[in-house]
Amino acid sequence: MRYLPLPRLATDFQQPPTAAEVTALAARLLGSDIAIIEAREIGGGAFNNAFLLTAADEHRSVLRVSPPHTHPLLFHVERHLLRREHALTPWLAAVAPLLPRIAGTDFTGEICPRDAVLSEFIEGENWDAVMSTLTPAENDALWRELAALLRRVHATPAPHFGWPHPEPPHARWSDFILGGIRGLLNDLTRLGLPDAEARAWFAQAECGASALDEITTPRVLHGDPWPKNVLIRRDSPNSNPRIVALLDHERGGFGDPLNEWVFHGCDFPPVFWEAYGPRPTDPATQFRATVYHGTIAIQCLLESTRYPDMDTATPRHHLTTGTDDLRRLLTEV
Repeated sequence: MRYLPLPRLATDFQQPPTAAEVTALAARLLGSDIAIIEAREIGGGAFNNAFLLTAADEHRSVLRVSPPHTHPLLFHVERHLLRREHALTPWLAAVAPLLPRIAGTDFTGEICPRDAVLSEFIEGENWDAVMSTLTPAENDALWRELAALLRRVHATPAPHFGWPHPEPPHARWSDFILGGIRGLLNDLTRLGLPDAEARAWFAQAECGASALDEITTPRVLHGDPWPKNVLIRRDSPNSNPRIVALLDHERGGFGDPLNEWVFHGCDFPPVFWEAYGPRPTDPATQFRATVYHGTIAIQCLLESTRYPDMDTATPRHHLTTGTDDLRRLLTEV
């Protein structure tokens, strides 16, 4: 088997499994009678290692492998990502044809101390990678298509608040959100990072538990629905591109659809919101949006220890201004 991992430094967070581990996982999940001739690591992600496996009969599949169980994670939201994705998959039935079919999983740690998921390979182009080559009309159509897909996902009632199994369920939305932020604050302390802005911001967020608990019916969230996780394809050279796959729902869960991180960490164009529907502008909704945005800022501070080139000035500034915004909104909620 040709084993082609991406070049990495020993200090990089992502470290690939060995060729022997990939071979053994492929044999277990595909069957020992399937000869894998090439395992080529796929770039683009920043957490799991993903390999495109090509068999002798040219059948292709994708093997994703988590960091080792002993690997230090920066914050608690990264626990059991592949297991959570596996548990969430049935709840994404509204978009099931666009999810890569899972061919096998290995959460035993017997071959290597890592979780592994084998999925079908879907032919397509990464929308983010080719977005600049598409016409404005083509991109607008894809944004509308993504909005329609997310509306279907977000319309699905969920069983509880929080992450899927194996993480524990929560009875109230505020319990999940505020408990998660406390975990992030603990990680700031554990890593020795300045946390004054984050703790001042959280003091105001904690006062707004009632605004968070206006969300009484949990809904399904994809967790990472942006162009980097969308595959597109043209049915013919002259046809318009369409979405053929939604990838990487490992960070999805159950709660308030407004909590999709991409709604706060990315700049979705107006055409998306025209198709998805406008966000309410009442003070309670604005309060929740500010809480969700601030949570992302804390995660960025934590990720700065993993990616040293990350600029932390923006998240700290957001937390400072967010504290004032929360204080103001609390008088209106």
